[in-house]
Amino acid sequence: MNKSKVFLLFLLPFLAFSVHKYYISLIKVDFKPQNESVQITMRIFIDDLQEVLNKTNNISIELGVKDESKEYNSLISKYIKDNFKIKIDSKLYPFQYLGKEYENDIVYIYLELSSIKSIHSIEISDTMLMEYFPSQKNIIKINVNDVKKTFFLTEDAPKDILNF
Repeated sequence: MNKSKVFLLFLLPFLAFSVHKYYISLIKVDFKPQNESVQITMRIFIDDLQEVLNKTNNISIELGVKDESKEYNSLISKYIKDNFKIKIDSKLYPFQYLGKEYENDIVYIYLELSSIKSIHSIEISDTMLMEYFPSQKNIIKINVNDVKKTFFLTEDAPKDILNF
């Protein structure tokens, strides 16, 4: 048996167990009635967000590096505004992008909606990352009016609503 056949025979078992990439994000939505605000924390894999920003904007940036440009915040904010929507009591609310921070391979993104006195219904639409990763799952954990609910949003079901 020649060396290439031996190598191939040795390599095949490793290829059978190749790593499968999962596309998932976790978003926490908390209503803070004392502050009249809704606070949002997004946890997204840095490489997934970076790839989507590069493809969407036809650029080549690298997130999470020491000398990262401050301009990347506006790219991230615009991308979120285009793909993440919250309606409270049937009214679409704009969010304020507060910033981001990195931890290992995750980017934490902080948003806030202001002047929210009460919530009778909340609808969330989230298509982030789905355009380039069709198997993307966006998990939304909601804490509103002492009610905790989780939405599992996918390309086929990118929005959900919770009524109180």
